[in-house]
Amino acid sequence: MTAAVRPGRVSAAVPARWTVPALSTVLVAVATAVLAWVRIGAPARGVAWAEDSGRFLTDRLVLGPVRSVWHPYDGYLHVLPRLVVDAAVATGRIDLYALTVSALSCAVLGAVCGTVFALARDVVRSWPLRVLLAVVPAVIPLAPVEIAGTAANLHWYLLFAAPWLLAHRPRSWWAAGATAAAVGVVTTSEIQAAVFLPLLLIGRRQVRVLPVAATAVLGVAAQATAALTHPRSATHQGGITSFRDMTAGFLAQVVGGSWDADVRAVGASVAAHGWWVVAVPAALLVAAVVTALVRAPWPSRWMLLATTVGAGLVWYAALIVNRTPGTTWSTFTPSDWADTEPLRYAAAASMFLVAAVVLAADVLLARGRWPWRAAGGALVVVTVAALVAGSGATPLRADGPVWAAQVEHRAAHCAAHPGDTVRIGGMPRLAGWDAVVPCSMIEHAVGR
Repeated sequence: MTAAVRPGRVSAAVPARWTVPALSTVLVAVATAVLAWVRIGAPARGVAWAEDSGRFLTDRLVLGPVRSVWHPYDGYLHVLPRLVVDAAVATGRIDLYALTVSALSCAVLGAVCGTVFALARDVVRSWPLRVLLAVVPAVIPLAPVEIAGTAANLHWYLLFAAPWLLAHRPRSWWAAGATAAAVGVVTTSEIQAAVFLPLLLIGRRQVRVLPVAATAVLGVAAQATAALTHPRSATHQGGITSFRDMTAGFLAQVVGGSWDADVRAVGASVAAHGWWVVAVPAALLVAAVVTALVRAPWPSRWMLLATTVGAGLVWYAALIVNRTPGTTWSTFTPSDWADTEPLRYAAAASMFLVAAVVLAADVLLARGRWPWRAAGGALVVVTVAALVAGSGATPLRADGPVWAAQVEHRAAHCAAHPGDTVRIGGMPRLAGWDAVVPCSMIEHAVGR
């Protein structure tokens, strides 16, 4: 009788062991995808942004679904963003193109959040903090301003997942294959993922890491080949004048932007009260992260280093490579602050910065003595309060031309000239971001 019961208990326990984590991961992924969709808002969801219309869609229509995916643009490969665009075109509803790209991009964001939640299990002790860490890409104040819901900026979210994927030690060959596939997507969509390759050395003695490492190296090699054969165009003149300016921008846009997406308001506070408004919070964050680094076990220490390096890498490297003009923040006057806009690099750096704070909080909360636990609790409270306070950001494309309305407006012209093409505008309102769409696609969509 007893022998008949035990197998039943074991068979019930095994599914539960895998089902609960899997369901939790799916829940995090779906919730963050929906949250991102809601935060973008109705007008912006239907507006195409930058490369989504002017480059990726154009390449897809000219080169086709295969060549366009591997076609380098501005020195890089953008495999996943181009796949998202390809999927949106494949629906046959060009009138819903912008809306579909936004939805698919939010789904990818959700997948990234779910992935981080699953892979952080061996590093973050507290499951509520693991949830907070995972949802960071969806909840940072700067996310909906430019990067959320756009295929053009999916690479920033993939970069956030990169250290977790590369540091992961698969427990089975199936897991190794899935991790390698994810790493392949990341490395062929974001060249900066190469910075996190040293994390592969953590598992250098584990055989199942080999397919992950091989895929990562091949992906980075493909990006390097694209950079050499299709070098970036020098579109910007001037740019950063000093390390001081870049650091001032980091304080204002990244640190300040982590609690207020309105960088004009942050700048106004700096102009009125001095740089201590953002320097003091930054110093406290540095102190918390350094303290956690000293006291953390090695798995947490590696990820603290990765997220901290990620925050600096995204900001400084992006400004240097792109030679971004008008960014002499250290000498900004009140009128300069009034004219400034948040940069997408700030949103990406903010993700890593907030993640480092959450990891530091987890390390401090795990310490036995109450002063450390109190410090960790304070970090959590401040982080959550900052994210909630900055949740009302308005997307830059909110006032742009709605894609579906433009298609409907041009339907009459296409009915009279079926072999013609029409221009559909995106945001920003620059000629380079317009898409040239064949009338046959518009007739097919509108005629349904």
